[in-house]
Amino acid sequence: MREKMNRNISVYYRFKFSQNMLIIGPVLVPYMLFKGLSYSEMMFLQSISAVAVVLFEVPTGSIADRVSRKFSLVISSVITAFGLSLYIVCESFLAFALAELLFGLGMTFSSGADSAILFESLSRMEREKEYSKIEAKAMSNIFVGQAVGSIASGLLYSVSPYIPFWISLGMLFLSSGYSLFFTEPDHGERSRESYLVHAARSFGDAVKKPRVRWALYFSALMGVMLRASFWLYEPYFKLVRLDIALYGVVFAGFNVVCALSSRYLMKLFENVRPRKSLTFLGLLMGGAYLIPLILLNVGSLAFLALGQIVRALYQPIMRFYINRQIEDAFRATIISIVSLTASLSFAVFSPLIGLGLDRAGAISVYLVMGLVSVGGSLFLWRVRNLQKRKKAAADRKSALDETVS
Repeated sequence: MREKMNRNISVYYRFKFSQNMLIIGPVLVPYMLFKGLSYSEMMFLQSISAVAVVLFEVPTGSIADRVSRKFSLVISSVITAFGLSLYIVCESFLAFALAELLFGLGMTFSSGADSAILFESLSRMEREKEYSKIEAKAMSNIFVGQAVGSIASGLLYSVSPYIPFWISLGMLFLSSGYSLFFTEPDHGERSRESYLVHAARSFGDAVKKPRVRWALYFSALMGVMLRASFWLYEPYFKLVRLDIALYGVVFAGFNVVCALSSRYLMKLFENVRPRKSLTFLGLLMGGAYLIPLILLNVGSLAFLALGQIVRALYQPIMRFYINRQIEDAFRATIISIVSLTASLSFAVFSPLIGLGLDRAGAISVYLVMGLVSVGGSLFLWRVRNLQKRKKAAADRKSALDETVS
């Protein structure tokens, strides 16, 4: 069994790489404009996708917990691929809305299951401490691939807007094939409760534990700040009059920053408490919005890369933080609940961001996003300190009661 668990790690690298090798990033906004969408419509579509994640996140996480992690990963990429195909063959807003629903469903099937199968494989080999390192290495490989793909996508888009989408579609089907090679870890604690009972217990466990509750708050903040940044790059490129032919080159540079951050900067956080690391990333995200706004020239694109450092480090640190707080039986579901919080937050605010772009412009939106990221991170740091003081007071009271009795 140890050999199979070790093989899961190599399969995990291949699965994550192929599932995330969608080279459409640099040309996605121009492609949507090419399809006739406005910024408001684009962000509304992203809200639909986020709502789909909210609807499906916990049910699919429960399937991973109660049925099979492997099953969830197999169908995840297939469903996402069908969603992507609609963007290739269809023209209507309703078809794109259906595609976003499928994206949301496909994403939820893997969001908790992939992390759970990796952590549990390491746990069976008593190597849990390697989780963040392996997750970061997987992300680094993805970012290197996307750096190359970003340059290629810009060139291919000039030949035909559809070519990057067909290549990405093939990568999704490849990832589904890789997922067949996973070995399901033994689950002595696998939940056999009904779905509603399992989901209710998972929600209760998440809310009851202060650390997990704080992670839910922080996930809500970063769900907006980090996800929205992708859709705000193109408006900023227009502000500094960057030629569209260079979009792919800039995105390639962003992915190189991500790859280097995952490979090397993660080591700087290995001995830092995850809460401190996450708060620092929230402040850094604020800088990624505010510094380019102050400078406002082509050279300030380098400061947008601060957000890429956050993109590289946030998920491994957050998932390691969450995995340490929960048991196997509810692992995928609670991870999904944290992701659900981020998606719900993004679903609520993304249409407002789109309206802000159309009516107030990119400068106003960047200013608001930067201030909220900085202010929100400092506020949540204070919240966690209050949680710790409250727990310490309760512990002292409990100890005093025991002494008296």
